[in-house]
Amino acid sequence: MSEVLQGLLQKRASLFAELRALDAGIAAYRRALVPTKSSAAQVKVSGTRPTMSLAARKKLSLLAKARWAKKRKDEAKK
Repeated sequence: MSEVLQGLLQKRASLFAELRALDAGIAAYRRALVPTKSSAAQVKVSGTRPTMSLAARKKLSLLAKARWAKKRKDEAKK
């Protein structure tokens, strides 16, 4: 009987240690998600996007046209 109790107490201790580790991980994750006042002051966000080169816009345009052509082709088969 004492061996069973000893095993249960050991299991409880290991689960308690695991729970503390999980709590520490959750707390660290929350701190990373919520910006503090000092880190918010360091981040400077402007409302504009960086300009895209003509070559990049042309490449994206060609990719979009290819996607639409593929979609139209697939719909025509149905």
